[in-house]
Amino acid sequence: MRKILIIASGGGHTGFARAIAQYLPQKVDFVIPTNDSMSKIMIIPYANRIYEVPKGREPGEGNLIFLKRLFSILAKSIKISKYDIVIATGSNHSIFPSFFQYLKGAKVYGIESQDRFITKGKAISIISNYAKGIFLHWEEQKKLYKKGIVVGPIVEKPKYTPRDEGYILVTAGSMGFKRLFDKVVKIKGKKLVIQTGRIEPGIYKGDNIKAFSFDPDIEKWIASSSLVITHQGKTAMEAVVMYNKPVIIVFNRDWVRATTFEDAKIYAKVLGATFLDDPIKWEDESILINAIENVKEPNKFSIGTPKLVEKILNL
Repeated sequence: MRKILIIASGGGHTGFARAIAQYLPQKVDFVIPTNDSMSKIMIIPYANRIYEVPKGREPGEGNLIFLKRLFSILAKSIKISKYDIVIATGSNHSIFPSFFQYLKGAKVYGIESQDRFITKGKAISIISNYAKGIFLHWEEQKKLYKKGIVVGPIVEKPKYTPRDEGYILVTAGSMGFKRLFDKVVKIKGKKLVIQTGRIEPGIYKGDNIKAFSFDPDIEKWIASSSLVITHQGKTAMEAVVMYNKPVIIVFNRDWVRATTFEDAKIYAKVLGATFLDDPIKWEDESILINAIENVKEPNKFSIGTPKLVEKILNL
């Protein structure tokens, strides 16, 4: 088998990396952000070797932070051994490791985010200039890239049988979404499970509320939920594609470098999810209550990850 390197760039990007690894016939090597314990936990069962390269900047950080880290990023990216095939999962973290692999002669592929329809992700747009192809989740994304390869939604192998244990799962990735959490906990008579990410979970715990910062097996909570409330990230796709769960997508306006409002609306429409603007735009939590009471059935999809892996293995 050819030497494969997957750049797992944190959060949902690491989710793409783990999904691909699950369908590959053997373990491969990974690059993760330095000190990203969540990514390490997620991919270590599938990894032969793990390289760590600093992430240029996190959401909300400025260019000065990136410049301070640049020398270390370059040095550690250059030192990575040469691979035959490299899959860059996105974010600024993927750029330098994939570019130096390209210079060494590797075939580089990128993965565009599931929520891009009008605008390209900046990192994947850069990577597309030297990549052999960009893997896409939806036909609606095809106009973004001449090198686009539509494989279907890139998600993991479902581990659980879907069931309904009567709770609403609220999750907004590794960064969290405090404005949303603060509104959700005001809703009476609902059993809630909240993954808070970097936000302290203790402030939300209550009689009908279970809260925790992170669970590497968030999938079990998705599989047993009645409804998933999340932001414009990858969890919405996982809930719909893997477990056919109804979803409410709440747009997070703090993600200024992420997908646009119009992209997120299209994403919700493709999934068959309910779309709400950021809670700062709500008059009160009745907006969310109405969405919960009138939630709709999601659209149905086949998992696209096996198709992606087949294309990689048959190069």
